[in-house]
Amino acid sequence: MNHLQKLVSEAQNTTKLATKTKNNQTKIDEITAKASKAAVQLDTMTSNATLVSTCAVIDAAHETKSACKMMTKLQKTIDTANNSTKLAAKSKGNSTKEAELKAKAVTAQTKLDAMTSNTTLVDACSSLTKAKADGTTSAQASTSSTAKSAGIVLNAKVGSVFSAIVLVAAGTLLL
Repeated sequence: MNHLQKLVSEAQNTTKLATKTKNNQTKIDEITAKASKAAVQLDTMTSNATLVSTCAVIDAAHETKSACKMMTKLQKTIDTANNSTKLAAKSKGNSTKEAELKAKAVTAQTKLDAMTSNTTLVDACSSLTKAKADGTTSAQASTSSTAKSAGIVLNAKVGSVFSAIVLVAAGTLLL
């Protein structure tokens, strides 16, 4: 659904569309035609409450996983700036580059502090990390409903993905 929404939004933004296609009218017409079909399909899909709620869970799981990765990346940046050996290796002895890395670490610390103040996110990340380390399902390791939803979706196997596809197809056909 996100892909369809993005396509429709891009087609409605004429400036962005012209830039993306380099003012090629044929491509603009193709994208506009696809967007028209996408808008109809999107209207049909959004009328299905089950589909919308399932997509919301999947989107939340992806956002949670992305936020966890971002927290890890921010922590690595901070750790590098605080470790003189790593900092010297990364900057190759260039003091200007060291100062830039330290400035990035300060910004990273601010962002990380804001993210870690969200206890639900921290719990979800801990659960996902623990589940990955233990080899258990995230649902067993989760302590919150958000973490459970994220873990279930992120650790989905082929069968459950296939089931979701069948659910989407069935929901679309019923309309």
